[in-house]
Amino acid sequence: MNTLVENIVSLENEADSVVAKARVEAQELEKSAAADIEAYRRKLSEDMEAKVSAFQKQMEAKHQASVVAAEAELVRSLGAVDRIADDVLRKQIDRIVNKFSEN
Repeated sequence: MNTLVENIVSLENEADSVVAKARVEAQELEKSAAADIEAYRRKLSEDMEAKVSAFQKQMEAKHQASVVAAEAELVRSLGAVDRIADDVLRKQIDRIVNKFSEN
């Protein structure tokens, strides 16, 4: 009977040891998973910041090109106005004034 009781106590002690070891391993796995999750989040954040930065640079370059094109068009338009002969402008001004004077 003593041997049976000793075997049962030994088995219980061994089971307690296995359960304790399993708990420690579970905690280690949980810590490892938390570290992996944090690393993944950090990488996603860095990737997103890089994409946003690249997009911002691209949009700034497009905007700058658009401004340069608009400035060039303005210079061309002002040049075209400057090339209109004074007598042509004077005739158009007189026509406009006469039209409003008729009413």
